Amino acid sequence: MALQARSIAMTFCVALYAALQPAAAQEGVMVGVPATPASQVTLMNQTLPPYSRWGFRNMSVQSAVMVPRAGPIYEIPYGDPIRIESLVFEHDGKAMTVVEALEAEMTDGFIVIKDGRIVYERYFGDFSEHSHHLWASSTKSLTSMAAGILIGEGKLDPGAKVSSYIPELAEGAFSDLTVQQVMNMVSAIDYSEDYADLRPGTVHYEYFRRVGLTPAFDLMQIDPKNDNTPRSTLEFLPNFKSNPKLKPSYVFEYHSPNVDVIGWIIARLSGMPLNDFVAQNIWSKIGAEHDAYFTTDVGFVPIATGGFNTTLRDFARFGLAVLRDGMLNGTRIFPETYTRAVPAATDDELLFTGRSSYKAEGSPGYDGLLQAYRNFWWVHDRDKGVFTARGVFGQVLYIDRSTDTVIATFSSAPTASNAMRPENHAKMAAMKMIAEM
Repeated sequence: MALQARSIAMTFCVALYAALQPAAAQEGVMVGVPATPASQVTLMNQTLPPYSRWGFRNMSVQSAVMVPRAGPIYEIPYGDPIRIESLVFEHDGKAMTVVEALEAEMTDGFIVIKDGRIVYERYFGDFSEHSHHLWASSTKSLTSMAAGILIGEGKLDPGAKVSSYIPELAEGAFSDLTVQQVMNMVSAIDYSEDYADLRPGTVHYEYFRRVGLTPAFDLMQIDPKNDNTPRSTLEFLPNFKSNPKLKPSYVFEYHSPNVDVIGWIIARLSGMPLNDFVAQNIWSKIGAEHDAYFTTDVGFVPIATGGFNTTLRDFARFGLAVLRDGMLNGTRIFPETYTRAVPAATDDELLFTGRSSYKAEGSPGYDGLLQAYRNFWWVHDRDKGVFTARGVFGQVLYIDRSTDTVIATFSSAPTASNAMRPENHAKMAAMKMIAEM
């Protein structure tokens, strides 16, 4: 009861902070040293506008662990610039310019790379090429590529059961699921990813409290030596149950806990935390310009489902490595077979996605550009090789193999769900147009 009371109080406090937004908007965010009370970004308001524009590029306000860069920087050359801002396109029966679409989505940074060269790069407000930004759920695609390294080494079998790698999950929703079912999010767990319905007491509310986007000060205070309450995301995973009305491998459901399972497997098989695995196998090889970092849960476990933070160009470098079949600047980063297979959705995977809410006509989250969801990537065209990494509040990495294009963008949109936000659909349409130019 005490925990539930604290949760209800927390929900009230978040609502109270939301009510203070107009005052902060007039004054600015993080104004003064020390920052004035109304302008301060806190754990309570970091995802709420106008605080979020500062919060998403300073997520180390939460606990975090470093992912250091190494080696020479891969300098992305510049090509002939494309003036895209005034380009007009039509979306949902309305004509708009690209810059209108970017501004409506509260874009922080936008970069277009064609044929390996930067042809457009713009930063908005005081965001810059040296600013870090949260990837949010685009991190899922990074976790996918980390798993792909282990698959390429023969250490991870997509057809094996999750419980064969993580005995702690021998009971509960993940006990009989295969790694591939989890990576395609056809796991049929009893869970909701509705960010507008985080009700205290529900399993998804408790999960998000452990991820860290919903502050959990009570969990922070627990001494694990004296209290066995699951504090971290991994400790909480056995609490998930299967959906009694649904069978696995029937429908794609966007459920973030699936990615934590894969992050746990990566750590277990490699013998190192996810942040160290990414640093050693990806970030030290990608020619990154800046160090990266993962936000963590209360147990200092890196958030595999949404905690990665980098600069925009480094986000794009990751995309270039995927576009180039796992190679960048002469260095093999990801296995070619796995990387090539990322957008190669099977007919079954198209069917799973076709049954989802994203393809239901009339659904507010309908996505006309989506073909399938596979290995924590969104597939738009399996034949042309068009696919994206996506994160809440407007983070997108757009890859089009048919036109040799990578587009990377960070945003601080006012609401979490991209699927429910018309402005995001318009921005996605703009990226499609730019990629096909």
